[in-house]
Amino acid sequence: MLEIALEILVVAVVVGLQIRTFLQTRTKTRQLSLLYPPREALRVEQRLVLPDGRDLPEYAADAPPEAYPATILKADDASAEFEEILLDTNDYLRHNKGAAADFGILKDISERRSQVLDNEVQANVSTPLYLGLLGTFLGVILGLVGIARNGVSDDSALTPFLTGVLIAMTGSFVGLLLTLLGNGLLREARRQLDGRQNQYYTVLQVRLLPILHSDMAGSLSNLKSVLDAFNQQFVGQVDLFNPLMDKVTENIRVQSDFLQRLDTIGYDKMAAANIAVFEKVRESADMFAAFTGYQQKLNQMLDTGYQSAQSVNGILDRLRGFEKGINDLGQYVGGNNNSVQLMLDFFQKHQTELRNLRDRAEQHIDQAGVNLADILTQRQAQNERQAQLAYEKWQQYYQQLNADNVFEKLLKQLEPFQNLNAQQADLSRDVTATQRELLRKVELDSQIQAKLLAEISNLNTVLVKATSKNSFQRFMDKLFGGVKPV
Repeated sequence: MLEIALEILVVAVVVGLQIRTFLQTRTKTRQLSLLYPPREALRVEQRLVLPDGRDLPEYAADAPPEAYPATILKADDASAEFEEILLDTNDYLRHNKGAAADFGILKDISERRSQVLDNEVQANVSTPLYLGLLGTFLGVILGLVGIARNGVSDDSALTPFLTGVLIAMTGSFVGLLLTLLGNGLLREARRQLDGRQNQYYTVLQVRLLPILHSDMAGSLSNLKSVLDAFNQQFVGQVDLFNPLMDKVTENIRVQSDFLQRLDTIGYDKMAAANIAVFEKVRESADMFAAFTGYQQKLNQMLDTGYQSAQSVNGILDRLRGFEKGINDLGQYVGGNNNSVQLMLDFFQKHQTELRNLRDRAEQHIDQAGVNLADILTQRQAQNERQAQLAYEKWQQYYQQLNADNVFEKLLKQLEPFQNLNAQQADLSRDVTATQRELLRKVELDSQIQAKLLAEISNLNTVLVKATSKNSFQRFMDKLFGGVKPV
Protein backbone atom coordinates (compact mmCIF):
# COMPACT_ATOMS: atom_id res chain seq x y z
CA MET A 1 0.00 0.00 0.00
CA LEU A 2 2.88 2.37 0.71
CA GLU A 3 4.23 1.92 -2.83
CA ILE A 4 0.83 2.75 -4.32
CA ALA A 5 0.60 5.92 -2.22
CA LEU A 6 4.08 6.96 -3.36
CA GLU A 7 3.17 6.24 -6.99
CA ILE A 8 0.01 8.36 -6.68
CA LEU A 9 2.07 11.19 -5.18
CA VAL A 10 4.69 10.96 -7.95
CA VAL A 11 2.04 10.88 -10.68
CA ALA A 12 0.27 13.89 -9.11
CA VAL A 13 3.53 15.86 -9.12
CA VAL A 14 4.27 14.83 -12.71
CA VAL A 15 0.76 15.75 -13.89
CA GLY A 16 1.08 19.12 -12.16
CA LEU A 17 4.37 19.78 -13.95
CA GLN A 18 2.82 18.69 -17.25
CA ILE A 19 -0.12 21.07 -16.84
CA ARG A 20 2.22 23.91 -15.82
CA THR A 21 4.43 23.30 -18.87
CA PHE A 22 1.39 23.12 -21.16
CA LEU A 23 0.08 26.45 -19.83
CA GLN A 24 3.48 28.04 -20.45
CA THR A 25 3.52 26.59 -23.96
CA ARG A 26 0.04 27.93 -24.64
CA THR A 27 1.12 31.40 -23.49
CA LYS A 28 4.20 31.27 -25.73
CA THR A 29 2.15 30.10 -28.73
CA ARG A 30 -0.23 33.00 -28.19
CA GLN A 31 2.76 35.38 -28.15
CA LEU A 32 4.03 33.73 -31.33
CA SER A 33 0.68 34.11 -33.10
CA LEU A 34 0.40 37.77 -32.04
CA LEU A 35 4.03 38.63 -32.81
CA TYR A 36 3.11 40.67 -35.91
CA PRO A 37 0.27 43.21 -35.71
CA PRO A 38 -2.48 43.34 -38.35
CA ARG A 39 -1.77 45.12 -41.60
CA GLU A 40 -4.13 47.97 -40.66
CA ALA A 41 -2.01 48.80 -37.58
CA LEU A 42 1.18 49.38 -39.61
CA ARG A 43 2.00 52.81 -41.05
CA VAL A 44 4.95 54.65 -42.57
CA GLU A 45 5.72 58.13 -41.16
CA GLN A 46 8.11 60.95 -41.97
CA ARG A 47 9.61 62.08 -38.64
CA LEU A 48 12.43 64.18 -37.25
CA VAL A 49 15.02 61.77 -35.82
CA LEU A 50 17.70 62.53 -33.22
CA PRO A 51 21.16 60.90 -33.34
CA ASP A 52 20.31 58.74 -30.29
CA GLY A 53 17.32 57.17 -32.11
CA ARG A 54 14.46 59.17 -30.59
CA ASP A 55 11.93 60.51 -33.07
CA LEU A 56 9.95 63.75 -32.93
CA PRO A 57 6.92 64.96 -34.90
CA GLU A 58 7.80 66.46 -38.26
CA TYR A 59 6.29 69.79 -37.19
CA ALA A 60 8.10 69.95 -33.81
CA ALA A 61 9.05 73.59 -33.17
CA ASP A 62 11.52 72.83 -30.38
CA ALA A 63 13.52 70.24 -32.31
CA PRO A 64 17.30 70.47 -31.66
CA PRO A 65 19.53 71.47 -34.56
CA GLU A 66 21.03 67.99 -34.90
CA ALA A 67 17.60 66.46 -35.76
CA TYR A 68 17.11 65.37 -39.37
CA PRO A 69 14.08 63.99 -41.30
CA ALA A 70 13.82 60.24 -41.84
CA THR A 71 11.21 57.69 -42.95
CA ILE A 72 10.39 55.20 -40.17
CA LEU A 73 7.87 52.43 -39.49
CA LYS A 74 5.22 52.68 -36.75
CA ALA A 75 2.58 50.26 -35.38
CA ASP A 76 -0.41 50.58 -33.03
CA ASP A 77 -0.89 48.14 -30.12
CA ALA A 78 2.19 46.12 -31.06
CA SER A 79 3.64 43.33 -28.90
CA ALA A 80 6.88 43.76 -26.98
CA GLU A 81 8.75 41.47 -29.41
CA PHE A 82 7.50 43.41 -32.45
CA GLU A 83 8.51 46.67 -30.74
CA GLU A 84 12.08 45.32 -30.73
CA ILE A 85 11.75 44.46 -34.44
CA LEU A 86 10.53 48.01 -35.13
CA LEU A 87 13.41 49.44 -33.12
CA ASP A 88 16.01 47.48 -35.11
CA THR A 89 14.26 48.26 -38.42
CA ASN A 90 14.09 51.99 -37.70
CA ASP A 91 17.75 51.98 -36.63
CA TYR A 92 18.64 50.46 -40.00
CA LEU A 93 16.51 53.01 -41.86
CA ARG A 94 18.00 55.86 -39.85
CA HIS A 95 21.62 54.82 -40.46
CA ASN A 96 20.90 53.91 -44.11
CA LYS A 97 19.36 57.29 -44.97
CA GLY A 98 20.17 58.38 -48.51
CA ALA A 99 21.06 54.87 -49.72
CA ALA A 100 18.97 52.09 -51.27
CA ALA A 101 17.23 49.98 -48.61
CA ASP A 102 17.77 46.21 -48.89
CA PHE A 103 14.58 44.18 -48.40
CA GLY A 104 16.67 41.12 -47.52
CA ILE A 105 18.14 42.92 -44.49
CA LEU A 106 14.69 44.04 -43.29
CA LYS A 107 13.38 40.48 -43.74
CA ASP A 108 16.35 39.01 -41.87
CA ILE A 109 15.81 41.40 -38.93
CA SER A 110 12.20 40.23 -38.65
CA GLU A 111 12.79 36.49 -39.15
CA ARG A 112 15.58 36.23 -36.57
CA ARG A 113 13.29 37.54 -33.85
CA SER A 114 10.38 35.28 -34.83
CA GLN A 115 12.70 32.26 -35.16
CA VAL A 116 13.93 32.70 -31.58
CA LEU A 117 10.37 32.66 -30.22
CA ASP A 118 9.39 29.71 -32.46
CA ASN A 119 12.36 27.65 -31.25
CA GLU A 120 11.47 28.41 -27.65
CA VAL A 121 7.90 27.17 -28.15
CA GLN A 122 9.06 24.10 -30.12
CA ALA A 123 11.42 23.12 -27.30
CA ASN A 124 8.59 23.10 -24.73
CA VAL A 125 5.88 21.33 -26.77
CA SER A 126 7.12 17.77 -26.14
CA THR A 127 8.10 18.37 -22.50
CA PRO A 128 4.76 16.99 -21.08
CA LEU A 129 5.34 13.69 -22.95
CA TYR A 130 8.83 13.34 -21.46
CA LEU A 131 7.48 14.10 -18.00
CA GLY A 132 4.78 11.44 -18.48
CA LEU A 133 7.39 8.84 -19.46
CA LEU A 134 9.42 9.84 -16.42
CA GLY A 135 6.38 9.30 -14.19
CA THR A 136 5.70 5.90 -15.79
CA PHE A 137 9.26 4.71 -15.23
CA LEU A 138 9.18 5.93 -11.64
CA GLY A 139 5.91 4.04 -11.07
CA VAL A 140 7.36 0.84 -12.54
CA ILE A 141 10.52 1.23 -10.45
CA LEU A 142 8.49 1.71 -7.25
CA GLY A 143 6.36 -1.36 -8.10
CA LEU A 144 9.45 -3.49 -8.68
CA VAL A 145 10.92 -2.25 -5.41
CA GLY A 146 7.72 -3.34 -3.64
CA ILE A 147 7.89 -6.80 -5.22
CA ALA A 148 11.54 -7.14 -4.32
CA ARG A 149 10.82 -6.19 -0.73
CA ASN A 150 7.65 -8.29 -0.19
CA GLY A 151 8.45 -11.20 -2.52
CA VAL A 152 6.16 -13.06 -4.92
CA SER A 153 4.24 -15.75 -3.06
CA ASP A 154 1.20 -15.99 -5.34
CA ASP A 155 -0.60 -14.13 -8.10
CA SER A 156 -2.16 -11.68 -5.64
CA ALA A 157 1.31 -10.25 -4.93
CA LEU A 158 1.44 -8.86 -8.48
CA THR A 159 -1.81 -6.93 -8.03
CA PRO A 160 -0.18 -3.90 -6.29
CA PHE A 161 2.53 -3.84 -8.99
CA LEU A 162 0.00 -3.82 -11.82
CA THR A 163 -2.09 -1.21 -9.99
CA GLY A 164 1.00 1.02 -9.64
CA VAL A 165 1.89 0.61 -13.31
CA LEU A 166 -1.69 1.52 -14.27
CA ILE A 167 -1.54 4.63 -12.10
CA ALA A 168 1.89 5.60 -13.48
CA MET A 169 0.71 5.24 -17.07
CA THR A 170 -1.83 7.97 -16.33
CA GLY A 171 1.07 10.42 -16.44
CA SER A 172 2.09 9.17 -19.88
CA PHE A 173 -1.47 9.48 -21.13
CA VAL A 174 -1.80 13.06 -19.83
CA GLY A 175 1.63 13.94 -21.26
CA LEU A 176 0.74 12.52 -24.68
CA LEU A 177 -2.60 14.36 -24.66
CA LEU A 178 -1.02 17.69 -23.68
CA THR A 179 1.73 17.21 -26.28
CA LEU A 180 -0.88 16.70 -29.01
CA LEU A 181 -2.74 19.79 -27.83
CA GLY A 182 0.51 21.77 -27.77
CA ASN A 183 1.36 20.70 -31.32
CA GLY A 184 -2.09 21.81 -32.45
CA LEU A 185 -1.65 25.20 -30.79
CA LEU A 186 1.82 25.55 -32.35
CA ARG A 187 0.49 24.75 -35.85
CA GLU A 188 -2.28 27.33 -35.48
CA ALA A 189 0.18 29.91 -34.12
CA ARG A 190 2.58 29.29 -37.02
CA ARG A 191 -0.27 29.62 -39.52
CA GLN A 192 -1.31 32.97 -38.05
CA LEU A 193 2.34 34.02 -37.76
CA ASP A 194 3.00 33.27 -41.44
CA GLY A 195 -0.10 35.18 -42.51
CA ARG A 196 0.73 38.31 -40.53
CA GLN A 197 4.41 38.04 -41.44
CA ASN A 198 3.50 38.07 -45.14
CA GLN A 199 1.28 41.10 -44.51
CA TYR A 200 4.23 42.82 -42.80
CA TYR A 201 6.52 42.05 -45.76
CA THR A 202 3.84 43.36 -48.13
CA VAL A 203 3.71 46.64 -46.20
CA LEU A 204 7.50 46.91 -46.44
CA GLN A 205 7.49 46.28 -50.20
CA VAL A 206 4.41 48.35 -51.06
CA ARG A 207 4.59 51.32 -48.67
CA LEU A 208 8.13 51.69 -47.34
CA LEU A 209 10.55 50.65 -50.10
CA PRO A 210 8.98 52.84 -52.85
CA ILE A 211 9.38 55.90 -50.60
CA LEU A 212 13.01 55.03 -49.87
CA HIS A 213 13.79 54.40 -53.54
CA SER A 214 12.07 57.64 -54.53
CA ASP A 215 14.11 59.44 -51.89
CA MET A 216 17.29 57.97 -53.37
CA ALA A 217 16.24 58.88 -56.92
CA GLY A 218 15.46 62.39 -55.74
CA SER A 219 18.87 62.60 -54.06
CA LEU A 220 20.62 61.49 -57.27
CA SER A 221 18.55 63.96 -59.25
CA ASN A 222 19.48 66.75 -56.87
CA LEU A 223 23.15 65.72 -57.10
CA LYS A 224 22.98 65.85 -60.91
CA SER A 225 21.40 69.31 -60.78
CA VAL A 226 24.07 70.53 -58.38
CA LEU A 227 26.86 69.13 -60.58
CA ASP A 228 25.35 70.74 -63.69
CA ALA A 229 25.09 74.09 -61.95
CA PHE A 230 28.66 73.71 -60.68
CA ASN A 231 29.96 72.93 -64.17
CA GLN A 232 28.24 75.92 -65.68
CA GLN A 233 29.43 78.25 -62.94
CA PHE A 234 32.96 76.82 -63.11
CA VAL A 235 33.14 77.40 -66.88
CA GLY A 236 31.95 80.98 -66.37
CA GLN A 237 34.57 81.57 -63.69
CA VAL A 238 37.28 80.13 -65.97
CA ASP A 239 36.22 82.56 -68.70
CA LEU A 240 36.58 85.40 -66.21
CA PHE A 241 40.12 84.24 -65.42
CA ASN A 242 41.30 84.55 -69.07
CA PRO A 243 41.88 88.37 -68.99
CA LEU A 244 43.60 88.05 -65.63
CA MET A 245 45.88 85.38 -66.98
CA ASP A 246 46.78 87.69 -69.92
CA LYS A 247 47.68 90.45 -67.46
CA VAL A 248 49.75 88.05 -65.38
CA THR A 249 51.56 86.91 -68.51
CA GLU A 250 52.28 90.54 -69.51
CA ASN A 251 53.55 91.29 -66.00
CA ILE A 252 55.87 88.31 -66.10
CA ARG A 253 57.15 89.42 -69.52
CA VAL A 254 57.87 92.96 -68.19
CA GLN A 255 59.72 91.52 -65.20
CA SER A 256 61.73 89.31 -67.54
CA ASP A 257 62.72 92.33 -69.68
CA PHE A 258 63.69 94.27 -66.56
CA LEU A 259 65.91 91.45 -65.36
CA GLN A 260 67.51 91.18 -68.78
CA ARG A 261 68.23 94.94 -68.90
CA LEU A 262 69.54 94.77 -65.33
CA ASP A 263 71.83 91.95 -66.35
CA THR A 264 73.02 94.03 -69.33
CA ILE A 265 73.75 97.13 -67.20
CA GLY A 266 75.45 95.19 -64.49
CA TYR A 267 74.61 94.69 -60.86
CA ASP A 268 77.62 96.75 -59.66
CA LYS A 269 76.53 99.87 -61.51
CA MET A 270 72.95 99.37 -60.26
CA ALA A 271 74.16 99.07 -56.67
CA ALA A 272 76.35 102.21 -56.99
CA ALA A 273 73.41 104.19 -58.42
CA ASN A 274 71.19 103.03 -55.56
CA ILE A 275 73.81 104.07 -52.99
CA ALA A 276 74.05 107.53 -54.56
CA VAL A 277 70.29 107.90 -54.45
CA PHE A 278 70.22 106.88 -50.76
CA GLU A 279 72.90 109.49 -49.97
CA LYS A 280 70.84 112.22 -51.64
CA VAL A 281 67.79 111.11 -49.71
CA ARG A 282 69.67 111.19 -46.40
CA GLU A 283 70.93 114.75 -47.13
CA SER A 284 67.39 115.85 -47.89
CA ALA A 285 66.06 114.34 -44.64
CA ASP A 286 67.26 117.30 -42.48
CA MET A 287 65.72 119.79 -44.87
CA PHE A 288 62.44 117.88 -44.78
CA ALA A 289 62.54 117.88 -40.95
CA ALA A 290 63.04 121.69 -40.81
CA PHE A 291 60.27 122.18 -43.33
CA THR A 292 57.97 119.97 -41.26
CA GLY A 293 58.65 122.06 -38.09
CA TYR A 294 57.96 125.28 -39.94
CA GLN A 295 54.72 123.83 -41.30
CA GLN A 296 53.59 122.80 -37.79
CA LYS A 297 54.24 126.29 -36.36
CA LEU A 298 52.35 127.84 -39.23
CA ASN A 299 49.39 125.55 -38.52
CA GLN A 300 49.44 126.57 -34.82
CA MET A 301 49.41 130.27 -35.74
CA LEU A 302 46.46 129.71 -38.04
CA ASP A 303 44.59 127.88 -35.26
CA THR A 304 45.26 130.74 -32.81
CA GLY A 305 44.01 133.35 -35.29
CA TYR A 306 40.87 131.32 -35.93
CA GLN A 307 40.12 131.11 -32.17
CA SER A 308 40.64 134.89 -31.76
CA ALA A 309 38.22 135.59 -34.61
CA GLN A 310 35.62 133.33 -32.96
CA SER A 311 36.01 135.21 -29.62
CA VAL A 312 35.54 138.60 -31.33
CA ASN A 313 32.43 137.31 -33.09
CA GLY A 314 31.02 136.15 -29.74
CA ILE A 315 31.59 139.59 -28.15
CA LEU A 316 29.89 141.29 -31.08
CA ASP A 317 26.91 138.95 -30.80
CA ARG A 318 26.48 139.73 -27.08
CA LEU A 319 26.67 143.51 -27.76
CA ARG A 320 23.98 143.19 -30.40
CA GLY A 321 21.78 141.27 -27.95
CA PHE A 322 22.33 143.89 -25.22
CA GLU A 323 21.39 146.68 -27.62
CA LYS A 324 18.24 144.86 -28.61
CA GLY A 325 17.32 144.27 -24.94
CA ILE A 326 17.69 147.99 -24.09
CA ASN A 327 15.44 148.91 -26.97
CA ASP A 328 12.81 146.34 -25.97
CA LEU A 329 12.89 147.51 -22.30
CA GLY A 330 12.01 151.05 -23.26
CA GLN A 331 9.14 149.88 -25.38
CA TYR A 332 7.87 147.57 -22.56
CA VAL A 333 7.95 150.32 -19.93
CA GLY A 334 6.16 152.70 -22.23
CA GLY A 335 3.48 150.19 -23.09
CA ASN A 336 2.75 149.16 -19.44
CA ASN A 337 2.43 152.60 -17.77
CA ASN A 338 -1.38 152.43 -18.00
CA SER A 339 -1.49 148.94 -16.38
CA VAL A 340 0.57 150.06 -13.38
CA GLN A 341 -1.68 153.08 -12.82
CA LEU A 342 -4.80 150.88 -12.93
CA MET A 343 -3.38 148.54 -10.29
CA LEU A 344 -2.61 151.45 -7.91
CA ASP A 345 -6.15 152.80 -8.29
CA PHE A 346 -7.62 149.34 -7.55
CA PHE A 347 -5.70 148.89 -4.28
CA GLN A 348 -6.52 152.43 -3.06
CA LYS A 349 -10.22 151.93 -3.81
CA HIS A 350 -10.50 148.62 -1.89
CA GLN A 351 -8.30 149.55 1.08
CA THR A 352 -11.29 150.76 3.16
CA GLU A 353 -13.29 147.58 2.36
CA LEU A 354 -10.42 145.34 3.43
CA ARG A 355 -10.12 147.23 6.73
CA ASN A 356 -13.87 146.77 7.43
CA LEU A 357 -13.63 143.06 6.61
CA ARG A 358 -10.82 142.67 9.14
CA ASP A 359 -12.89 144.38 11.89
CA ARG A 360 -15.91 142.14 11.23
CA ALA A 361 -13.75 139.00 11.40
CA GLU A 362 -12.29 140.05 14.78
CA GLN A 363 -15.80 140.65 16.20
CA HIS A 364 -17.01 137.25 14.97
CA ILE A 365 -14.05 135.45 16.56
CA ASP A 366 -14.64 137.21 19.94
CA GLN A 367 -18.34 136.28 19.92
CA ALA A 368 -17.52 132.61 19.10
CA GLY A 369 -15.08 132.45 22.05
CA VAL A 370 -17.74 133.75 24.49
CA ASN A 371 -20.32 131.19 23.25
CA LEU A 372 -17.83 128.31 23.55
CA ALA A 373 -17.01 129.25 27.17
CA ASP A 374 -20.74 129.23 28.09
CA ILE A 375 -21.24 125.78 26.50
CA LEU A 376 -18.27 124.28 28.38
CA THR A 377 -19.56 125.69 31.70
CA GLN A 378 -23.00 124.12 31.16
CA ARG A 379 -21.48 120.74 30.23
CA GLN A 380 -19.33 120.69 33.35
CA ALA A 381 -22.35 121.34 35.60
CA GLN A 382 -24.31 118.53 33.87
CA ASN A 383 -21.46 116.02 34.38
CA GLU A 384 -21.27 116.88 38.10
CA ARG A 385 -25.01 116.24 38.52
CA GLN A 386 -24.78 112.81 36.77
CA ALA A 387 -21.82 111.78 38.95
CA GLN A 388 -23.77 112.67 42.12
CA LEU A 389 -26.78 110.60 40.97
CA ALA A 390 -24.56 107.56 40.23
CA TYR A 391 -22.96 107.77 43.67
CA GLU A 392 -26.39 107.82 45.34
CA LYS A 393 -27.53 104.72 43.33
CA TRP A 394 -24.43 102.72 44.36
CA GLN A 395 -25.12 103.63 48.03
CA GLN A 396 -28.69 102.32 47.74
CA TYR A 397 -27.49 99.07 46.11
CA TYR A 398 -25.00 98.24 48.91
CA GLN A 399 -27.58 99.07 51.60
CA GLN A 400 -30.07 96.67 49.95
CA LEU A 401 -27.42 93.87 49.96
CA ASN A 402 -26.76 94.38 53.66
CA ALA A 403 -30.49 94.32 54.42
CA ASP A 404 -31.05 91.02 52.50
CA ASN A 405 -28.20 89.12 54.34
CA VAL A 406 -26.88 87.57 51.10
CA PHE A 407 -23.78 86.05 52.73
CA GLU A 408 -25.84 84.24 55.40
CA LYS A 409 -28.02 82.72 52.68
CA LEU A 410 -24.94 81.44 50.82
CA LEU A 411 -23.65 79.77 54.01
CA LYS A 412 -26.99 78.01 54.48
CA GLN A 413 -26.91 76.68 50.90
CA LEU A 414 -23.36 75.26 51.43
CA GLU A 415 -24.28 73.37 54.65
CA PRO A 416 -25.36 70.13 52.79
CA PHE A 417 -21.84 69.78 51.39
CA GLN A 418 -20.29 69.47 54.87
CA ASN A 419 -21.17 65.71 54.97
CA LEU A 420 -19.67 65.03 51.51
CA ASN A 421 -16.78 62.87 52.86
CA ALA A 422 -19.13 60.56 54.73
CA GLN A 423 -21.34 60.14 51.66
CA GLN A 424 -18.29 59.26 49.52
CA ALA A 425 -17.18 56.63 52.05
CA ASP A 426 -20.64 54.98 51.96
CA LEU A 427 -20.60 54.98 48.17
CA SER A 428 -17.14 53.34 48.13
CA ARG A 429 -18.34 50.54 50.41
CA ASP A 430 -21.33 49.87 48.14
CA VAL A 431 -19.10 49.72 45.02
CA THR A 432 -16.69 47.28 46.75
CA ALA A 433 -19.53 44.96 47.68
CA THR A 434 -20.87 45.03 44.12
CA GLN A 435 -17.43 44.12 42.68
CA ARG A 436 -17.07 41.17 45.06
CA GLU A 437 -20.47 39.85 43.98
CA LEU A 438 -19.48 40.16 40.30
CA LEU A 439 -16.22 38.23 40.92
CA ARG A 440 -18.15 35.44 42.59
CA LYS A 441 -20.49 35.22 39.57
CA VAL A 442 -17.49 35.07 37.19
CA GLU A 443 -15.86 32.22 39.15
CA LEU A 444 -19.13 30.29 39.12
CA ASP A 445 -19.44 30.74 35.33
CA SER A 446 -15.84 29.51 34.86
CA GLN A 447 -16.60 26.30 36.72
CA ILE A 448 -19.70 25.72 34.61
CA GLN A 449 -17.71 26.28 31.37
CA ALA A 450 -15.01 23.79 32.49
CA LYS A 451 -17.68 21.16 33.04
CA LEU A 452 -19.13 21.87 29.58
CA LEU A 453 -15.69 21.43 27.97
CA ALA A 454 -15.24 18.08 29.67
CA GLU A 455 -18.65 16.91 28.44
CA ILE A 456 -17.84 18.07 24.87
CA SER A 457 -14.52 16.15 24.95
CA ASN A 458 -16.33 13.00 26.02
CA LEU A 459 -18.86 13.52 23.23
CA ASN A 460 -16.07 13.90 20.63
CA THR A 461 -14.45 10.66 21.83
CA VAL A 462 -17.75 8.83 21.45
CA LEU A 463 -18.22 10.29 17.94
CA VAL A 464 -14.71 9.21 16.87
CA LYS A 465 -15.37 5.69 18.03
CA ALA A 466 -18.77 5.67 16.31
CA THR A 467 -17.37 6.92 12.97
CA SER A 468 -14.19 4.80 12.90
CA LYS A 469 -13.67 2.79 9.65
CA ASN A 470 -12.13 -0.53 8.77
CA SER A 471 -8.88 -0.93 6.83
CA PHE A 472 -10.59 -1.05 3.42
CA GLN A 473 -12.50 2.16 4.04
CA ARG A 474 -9.30 3.88 5.19
CA PHE A 475 -7.51 2.70 2.01
CA MET A 476 -10.30 4.05 -0.17
CA ASP A 477 -10.19 7.36 1.69
CA LYS A 478 -6.43 7.57 1.11
CA LEU A 479 -6.85 6.66 -2.55
CA PHE A 480 -9.80 8.89 -3.49
CA GLY A 481 -9.96 11.29 -0.58
CA GLY A 482 -12.61 11.15 2.08
CA VAL A 483 -13.74 12.56 5.42
CA LYS A 484 -10.97 12.22 7.99
CA PRO A 485 -11.80 11.87 11.66
CA VAL A 486 -11.08 14.85 13.85
